[in-house]
Amino acid sequence: MNEENKKAVGIPKAQWLAFLVLVLIAAASFLGYRAVSDRKGLLKVYFLDVGQGDAVLIESPNGNQVLIDGGPDNKVVEEIGKVMPFFDRSIDALVLSHTDSDHLTGLISVLDRYSVGEILETGVRCVTSLCDEWHKEESVKKVEDETVERGMTVDIGGGAKLVVLYPFENQKDAPVSSTNNSSAVLRLEYGKQSVLFPGDIGSQVEDKLIASHASLSSDFLKVAHHGSKTSTSERFLNAVKPKAAFIEVGENNRYNLPSQIILDRLAQNHIPYYRTDKNGLIELTLDGENYSIKSIK
Repeated sequence: MNEENKKAVGIPKAQWLAFLVLVLIAAASFLGYRAVSDRKGLLKVYFLDVGQGDAVLIESPNGNQVLIDGGPDNKVVEEIGKVMPFFDRSIDALVLSHTDSDHLTGLISVLDRYSVGEILETGVRCVTSLCDEWHKEESVKKVEDETVERGMTVDIGGGAKLVVLYPFENQKDAPVSSTNNSSAVLRLEYGKQSVLFPGDIGSQVEDKLIASHASLSSDFLKVAHHGSKTSTSERFLNAVKPKAAFIEVGENNRYNLPSQIILDRLAQNHIPYYRTDKNGLIELTLDGENYSIKSIK
């Protein structure tokens, strides 16, 4: 067959492109169906490996996604891509525990790249250039911003909710002497299970929470302030009584965190712990009663 005849019987380029588009649409639909069907009443908490900073992605049983903090740079976007389908370009809520750069910086990248439903933060006064950039991005994207305080409950879908334990009162535009101690403290509740997220609070705030009879008892604990010795006191651990703990920390960081004091304290209380600098991205899966923990490389 000569070249001219070959062209005559070939499939036109436009039809090939249309076919390829249909295949991609079908694949995306199938992956989306699998993502939904694979949940089966499971709640997933991903402790993202963002280096020396915090970033936790929660996926509720109905597929809603909440990101607590964003780490020190845009690596959080790469980490999110490991656990969210490539076609999913929305996140239901961003939570900023406090305004330190190792928690805030990555949220700006996320807000720029994803469609975000709402933002939850303490709203304390912050006049840094980073906060200026954050507030500018919020304004440009026109995302609803809500100030959190004790007693507030956020329904994240599928029977899961976030309960605010601290700050005790509305801190909108309030000056603070310690950004770490201004951290929002949240308790994730699903069925009979719970996970405590204390931001970077120190022992001072831990004592206040204990004295206030806050519902601290939780199955799992995100260790405060990357395992600093100024947090996670013996009293606080006794109040929380976690089955396992998670430490978000950068490899060979200049702060020498986590502190050996904290690691020893966890070990002495027979609390197994997982570290993002050693284990990478960590997935905690809950079904309301049972749980599993694994690393995702």
